[in-house]
Amino acid sequence: MNFNEDKNAPKQTNLKKNRHTLVLLFIMFITPVALAYVAYFGNWFSGSGDANGELIASDLVTDIEDYDIVRKDGNKITGKEFETLYWWIVPIDPETCNERCAELNLYTVNQTFVGLGKKAFRIRELAILPDGFKGYNNEFPHATSEFTSSGIKALRESQKRPTHDLEPNFIYLVDPLGNIFMRYPFINDKTNAPILSKKLRTDILHLYKYSRLG
Repeated sequence: MNFNEDKNAPKQTNLKKNRHTLVLLFIMFITPVALAYVAYFGNWFSGSGDANGELIASDLVTDIEDYDIVRKDGNKITGKEFETLYWWIVPIDPETCNERCAELNLYTVNQTFVGLGKKAFRIRELAILPDGFKGYNNEFPHATSEFTSSGIKALRESQKRPTHDLEPNFIYLVDPLGNIFMRYPFINDKTNAPILSKKLRTDILHLYKYSRLG
């Protein structure tokens, strides 16, 4: 595939060629993700069509860039950091999920992550806490954001489409395009940790299988 301009060709010809190139690059990037969703959640393959997590309704799916998420060093996490990777993001409201609750769920997510072994490089994990909250006694990667009574505050003024606050105390799955599309409710008993871990692992491995990213 030749993406170079022909210096001897008319300007209009090169512009047309550049547009075709951009379209092809877009298709090459988005097709694996789209096929992963259709193949797994569309029940193309017998016995593997049901997601363990709760799929978020299409009109409620939001983008990671709908929220201001800031690292400990004060730098905002950009949407580009989410490209080509899946993410488990874990917004926690300390008012409704105490330290024991937070530690249990973060530990479960991290154990699942570690259990992926060599496949773990295709996903990242991140806890999101309210501004000013000091965090918990673990090394789970975390950042902060502004919370409202309904969750992580969504950016509204600069958006051209509806957004909504992201409800806390769920584990969200983010796709490599930044779409927050699936969630898992927090557990409150350690006996349920293996069940939650199995759900997380099964869903992400199916997505790995049917996508070609990474």
